[in-house]
Parts: sequence; C-alpha cells; structure tokens
Amino acid sequence: MKPILRFGRAMKRRGVSELVGTLLMVAITLVAGAAAFSWVNGQTNSSENIYGANAAAGVNYLQEHFAPITETFTGAAGAACGPLAAPVCTIANFWVFNNGRVPFTLASLQIQSAPGSSNPLNIVFTSTSFTAYNSGGTAISCSPSTPGFSGTNPIPVNTLSASAYSVTIPTSCGGVNAVYVGLGYIITMTGLYGNVVQFQVTANG
Repeated sequence: MKPILRFGRAMKRRGVSELVGTLLMVAITLVAGAAAFSWVNGQTNSSENIYGANAAAGVNYLQEHFAPITETFTGAAGAACGPLAAPVCTIANFWVFNNGRVPFTLASLQIQSAPGSSNPLNIVFTSTSFTAYNSGGTAISCSPSTPGFSGTNPIPVNTLSASAYSVTIPTSCGGVNAVYVGLGYIITMTGLYGNVVQFQVTANG
C-alpha cells in the first residue's frame, strides 16, 4: 500500500503544479492584454488629438484673411523723417483690416529693401523682439536695440485695427542701412495661422 500512497501524493503534487502554472499563464495573459489595450487606447487618443488639432489649424488657416490698409513712416514721436540731408525714418506704422472669419493676430512683420536696392535692409519683427539680417542672410546685431511691434492684437472680425502695428527701426545694424524717404520696401505680414500678405511701399516722410 505504501507505494500506492506515494504515487497518489505525487499525482496530487503534479496536479497542483499544473493548476498553478495554468493560473500564472492566465494572469500573465490578462496583464499583457491590459497593457496592450492601454497602449493602443493611448495611441488612438493621441492620434485623435493630433488629427483634431491639424483639422482645426486647417480651418483657421482658411478663415484667416487680412488686408493692410495704410502705412506711415516717421521719425521719433511722430516727427518728420530726418535729418533733411539724408531723411531717415525710424518708425513704421501699419493699419490692418481683418476681413476673415476668425480674430486676426499678427505673428510677424518683415521689412526688406526692394530688389536692386543699394541700401540693404531686412528686419523681422515679432510681438516681443526683432532680428536683423545682412544681405547674406546672417543675423546681425543692432544699436540701439528695439522691441517688437506694438498694436492691437488680436483684431476682431470685420474690424480695422484700432491702433497701428508700429515698429521702431534701428539706425545702425552692422552696416545695413535704415529706412530712407523715397526708397521702396517690401512688407511681409504673417498671421497666426500662417497666411501671408506681401506688398511694396515707398517710404514717405
């Protein structure tokens, strides 16, 4: 009887081991499945958010429209550009009409010399700062330093900007000339959603 008893105990141990193994496999499968579900669900939410953001950006781009209405160039505090021997303008003002379907926010404003000019100028203003470039496209330092543009931002739909977008043009930028009365300049305005309006003006004084 003893051999039979030992065999019976061995069978019981074997049965318990197989049960524990099965339970462990089930547990591992459930944990792996839950992890996979969480990852897939997270990826789905991320993709949905990215798609939604891209769609919204596309819609806003299509609904963003604006048009520059007028511009003025002056010296400091609104005085005439000077000195008289070589009139230099240090302030440029631009009024914008928002004819789109979303509030208009100006992201950047660029002033460049017209093609063929012997007085290279290329300055990009944002709402907080500016960067000047030489004719080779390299950023250069300016003195005195100036802030970015000021003005009403954003502009409501179907509204003319209550105040001008005003920029202070530095008078010395590593050999790059300032804005001179009578010369042509290309103005590039970029909206918050990526629309670009470019036009050419002659600096008045």
